[in-house]
Amino acid sequence: MTEKDVDLDCFKMKAKELAYTSVGIGILAFQKAQVRRRELSEEIDKEFPQAKAFVIKQVETTISNIAMVMTSLLNSRNDSQASK
Repeated sequence: MTEKDVDLDCFKMKAKELAYTSVGIGILAFQKAQVRRRELSEEIDKEFPQAKAFVIKQVETTISNIAMVMTSLLNSRNDSQASK
């Protein structure tokens, strides 16, 4: 083996170690964020128990409104195509 081969093998090994370390740090950061998200969710549920129900109601209303608009648009499109 030449010195170049040794240097290249060393570089490959270090790059692989760096990749594994980076992935590991990323996984740990993601897990920590998930834990914090759950903690915040629990805190919000305790402090604002009615907030969850309010948000759910607002989302349901918004989805219903969007469905009505989409239905109206589809019906008007079908009506205009039928009249051609």
